Amino acid sequence: MLSDQARKALYELGLTAYEVKVYEALISHGYLTANELSQISKIPYTKIYEVLTNLIKKGFIKVEKTRPAKYYPIEPKIVLDYLKKENEKRIMQNIEIALSELNAIYERKGIKEKSDVWLIRGKNDIVAKIKEMIISCKYELFLSLPKYYPELKQIFPDLFSSIRLQNVKIYTLISKEVSEDIFKFSNFKVEVRVAKKMFGGGLIVDSKEVLLLISEEDGDLIALWSDHEGLTKFAKNYFLYVWDSAKRI
Repeated sequence: MLSDQARKALYELGLTAYEVKVYEALISHGYLTANELSQISKIPYTKIYEVLTNLIKKGFIKVEKTRPAKYYPIEPKIVLDYLKKENEKRIMQNIEIALSELNAIYERKGIKEKSDVWLIRGKNDIVAKIKEMIISCKYELFLSLPKYYPELKQIFPDLFSSIRLQNVKIYTLISKEVSEDIFKFSNFKVEVRVAKKMFGGGLIVDSKEVLLLISEEDGDLIALWSDHEGLTKFAKNYFLYVWDSAKRI
């Protein structure tokens, strides 16, 4: 006999109390007629065919068209695995529909109450934020590296490859001290220029958000991220000013 916990789980999966009783009877006794099911499950005979029809539609049972017709259960593991996949598919579809429209509203100019400014500490958190920014990039990316950051060397090839497929324009400024090997990727070319003087490094994505890299005295790396329109515009203008006088590689 099913526990109350198992019954509750089946209710939450979309089965009614009558449907649970019929399915339990079938997995306990095997092939049964509608009359036998009505007697075993104590469901009124006037209701039993409606319950059986619903269970067939939901994929829990099948019918063998004998005289009288006999019903038998689908193996619990099979039917519940199928139900899980269907629920996950429905949830993902609903998420995609809701997310596309909600994001469109959220990203409209003037919708946000205020811009954010974050101070990010720790290599893992900084790398994660940079990955997030690069993956979300749709149009253009400005990258500035006045010094060699070993934390970042391994993440750029794969990430740049993924956004390059979307025809994102990538502009990169480096100082003389930074090795050009970081940008020697086999799949595509990133336009790189060497600047004589650079004050601070970071990246700007789609003129919407900026991340500034800052090295502390003890050598630890921290970052300042913001989606403030004025700060992002200032950072981009400075980048382009240095870019115009930088030497092509």
